[in-house]
Amino acid sequence: MHSSEQIKDFILENLTRHQKDIIKATILKFGLSRQAILKHMHTLISEDRVVAHGKTRDRFYELIPLVNFSQTIDVNSSFSPDKILKNQIIPNLESVPHNIYEVCEFSIMALLANTLDHSQATKLNYKLYISPNDVHFVLSDNGIGIFENLNNSLILEDIQVAAIEIAKGRITTDPQNHGGDELMTVIHLFDKVAIDASGISLSFHNNNNEWTVTRSSQQIGTRIHLEIKLNSRRTCQEVFKKIFDQDGKMVRIPVNLVRSKNEQVNSRIQAQSLLHNLKDLTEIEFDFQNIDFIGPAFADELVRKTKEKNQIADISWINSTKMVDVLMSRAMNRLT
Repeated sequence: MHSSEQIKDFILENLTRHQKDIIKATILKFGLSRQAILKHMHTLISEDRVVAHGKTRDRFYELIPLVNFSQTIDVNSSFSPDKILKNQIIPNLESVPHNIYEVCEFSIMALLANTLDHSQATKLNYKLYISPNDVHFVLSDNGIGIFENLNNSLILEDIQVAAIEIAKGRITTDPQNHGGDELMTVIHLFDKVAIDASGISLSFHNNNNEWTVTRSSQQIGTRIHLEIKLNSRRTCQEVFKKIFDQDGKMVRIPVNLVRSKNEQVNSRIQAQSLLHNLKDLTEIEFDFQNIDFIGPAFADELVRKTKEKNQIADISWINSTKMVDVLMSRAMNRLT
């Protein structure tokens, strides 16, 4: 027999994805009557944890947030990330577990500082939204756009290549003053991250280490959306150790970011777009997640040009199909 708390927890954890059919979803989960599930829903409403909108067939439900705070700020000579964090952000993080508090404190500070140093923005807006299940932080600015800035500074082929460089990590437009570690670290601290700018969206899902790139309506400035579950056990110490124990000598490159929509991965130009900034590495790992097919020219160029740019690095690949294995092995054998 299921307890009342189990049923209410299920409703709270699944409500965001099932605003219009949460009652049906809960009935299917627990095998109880509609009347019984509605009783638990009414309890959540009376506890001010859920709000109902509409009537009968048009009814839907929403979680009542623990925090829903937003601000618009001028980015000028008086802009201070430290003061914003101390006076506006930290007071709104009191309800979250300590590890989530640390993750948010570090990450929000890093993003505010990066906006000041790199975005060329005059205004930014942020929103901190904490539900009973998760934390969302959204930062938007009206600057040049992160992909455009990288594209111009590093003289890349196009903005999609700039997105690939962010996914590879340790990238900066100001190597004299920045190591390029902050954004990579922030991305790996959260469950989900989406970076929108210049008409494209770069997303990372931590649970399966998956990167995707799609179209976006964000044309001006940059929008970064961070999301983490309140029950996540992830810590800054754990993520820092994982990243920095590698001493910056290994990179994992998500191959699927070279393609748009469902186009094939079979050209030498696509391969070349993955191969910027490979010097000083000792291990280069290509991740073929969500790639079923590559062409022989792509495999040959990927291996050949990697070795031309870095003769000492070991080349490996993961998440590959048998066909990808055959073509990558063939390309490696040619060089040896």
